[in-house]
Amino acid sequence: PDYYVDPWIASGDLVPVLTKYQPSDEGIWAIYPTNRHLSPKIRMLVEHLGRYLG
Repeated sequence: PDYYVDPWIASGDLVPVLTKYQPSDEGIWAIYPTNRHLSPKIRMLVEHLGRYLG
């Protein structure tokens, strides 16, 4: 996001490039094996990401 770099752009330390490029908004993908032995930690992470970002 722009707000991360706005101070450096304003100071001239950074220069915007590819200003006409707009990335697509395709979201975030979590790729993991779908089997019975999915780690509980991975399962909780995927569920959390789904709730938080979904």
